[in-house]
Amino acid sequence: MQAPTFAPGHLALVTSLVSSSYFNFANIGGAFFGVMPATARENTTLPVAERLKLWYFSYETHMASSGIISALALSASAYYTAERSLRNVLAAGAVAAYTSAAFTILFLLPVNADLINILRSTSSRQMEPKEEQRALDQLDKWRALHRFRLFLGTIPWLASTTALLLSDSIIRFISSA
Repeated sequence: MQAPTFAPGHLALVTSLVSSSYFNFANIGGAFFGVMPATARENTTLPVAERLKLWYFSYETHMASSGIISALALSASAYYTAERSLRNVLAAGAVAAYTSAAFTILFLLPVNADLINILRSTSSRQMEPKEEQRALDQLDKWRALHRFRLFLGTIPWLASTTALLLSDSIIRFISSA
């Protein structure tokens, strides 16, 4: 039995699957079991300052790098893929990954910056009611924006998974086993 050969597009495809899986499933975990429900008004009695600290603790900048890696890898996969329909699936995944990055920069980063400023300005004193309300409003806004980013982040993962399963090399590898 001859070992399967892999082209540059296959390496890009596997890279896109790994990075989009990390981005997608880490965000799903955070959305359903992490900071999103733990800081929601209706889900906890934690003081607002503690919710803000919890949000900051889970605030992870490495998500951006995994999203960009997905976008670049999907773009490379689309470039190296000869089959038009598969190339379109990969390109759609790349567009969604780039859109997620742009959405994060334009909409989430300003909210993140405000939440961090609230946290820093109140770190050595008790929050005033007005500051608590602003923090809760910003946490609500962050959760709503994050839900949309979660939707966008699922598309690159679906594109990577679909392309990998429909990849000619994978099909030949499975049929030769």
